[in-house]
Amino acid sequence: MIVPIYKQDIIVEKNIHEIIDFMDKATFRPTSAVITRSSFVKGFEFRGSVWSNGFCVIRNSDLQSSLAPMAKASISPVNENSCEVHLEIGPNILTVIFMSLFVIGILAIGATVIYEIITHGMCGGSVLIMTVFILFASVFFLFLRFGFYSRYKKLKSRMVELLS
Repeated sequence: MIVPIYKQDIIVEKNIHEIIDFMDKATFRPTSAVITRSSFVKGFEFRGSVWSNGFCVIRNSDLQSSLAPMAKASISPVNENSCEVHLEIGPNILTVIFMSLFVIGILAIGATVIYEIITHGMCGGSVLIMTVFILFASVFFLFLRFGFYSRYKKLKSRMVELLS
């Protein structure tokens, strides 16, 4: 299940079978839910599932992580030469839960820093807690920027390009 960040309904001037055939050829379907080295096969642009009226894929790369955004589309024909695509792109629900817990931890450390500075001033313990806060906040920013957002932009631009 994904948490959509980007939602769009697109009218595509292609037949539903053209889109599904392309996605079928460009998508590797892992035979197991367990991620191993054989889960990443070169020559495929996407990894995931394709069915008769839609698909759910992520970009196929050597550097996979749980932060990789997913694209889910449901396609319905409008007439013989066009169809409507409901496209959703976003992270997995488990990723959102993990990131929420991480943010709660960062906020707890930040509240501790503020409390320590107010009650004891800038002493050794406050500086240590502030350093930990800055470290965790920086790691979270790097996760979002390089782990999710850059991949999200690439997947979004590729999906819009394919469906336009």
